[in-house]
Amino acid sequence: MDWWMILAASALAYLIGSFPTGYLLGRLHGVNVLEQGSGRTGGTNVLRSVGAMPALLTAGIDIGKGALAVWLARQLTGQPTGEVLAGIAVILGHNHSLFLRFRGGAGVGTSMGALAVIYWPAAVALVILMLIIVAITRYASLGSLIITTLTPLILLVLASLGMLSWMYVGYGLIAWIIIVLAHRPNIRRLLQGTERRVGGSA
Repeated sequence: MDWWMILAASALAYLIGSFPTGYLLGRLHGVNVLEQGSGRTGGTNVLRSVGAMPALLTAGIDIGKGALAVWLARQLTGQPTGEVLAGIAVILGHNHSLFLRFRGGAGVGTSMGALAVIYWPAAVALVILMLIIVAITRYASLGSLIITTLTPLILLVLASLGMLSWMYVGYGLIAWIIIVLAHRPNIRRLLQGTERRVGGSA
């Protein structure tokens, strides 16, 4: 196993994740999303702070960051270990951007992009599930937490069936920890009944 190449792929993944999509799109519209709403750079805060089209672009590019990072790791390392570390690094880069003094988003879209390279049917199914949950409850954070929790469980089932390496279960678990930690304020507000809904003030 070429650990130098794996480390290089992980460092590249962190830089890709650090690309501040939502921040830059907000700036193009004269808005600093770091000073609005949740202060995050993800699609939900961009939607509330800037609008629907910038939010869609943010979500699409953030998903693409995760996919690109893991795909490059696959090409460079040819190892599940390289893909797993790159997947974790790209989420960390998105959440703690090198270009925004280590601020950023919550990592959900980027994690789904990484998962899409690992096993795309799972990523597609989870994104659809999140859209359904948000459409019904209007809580983006609830949808995010549910699909993030399901990710390691799905990877565990796939690994148990011999369809994927067990290394990918590690990706799912670590991604879950990172994203849940990023959502701590949302979890508190959900429990208190004060979480903002998508498309509303409550």
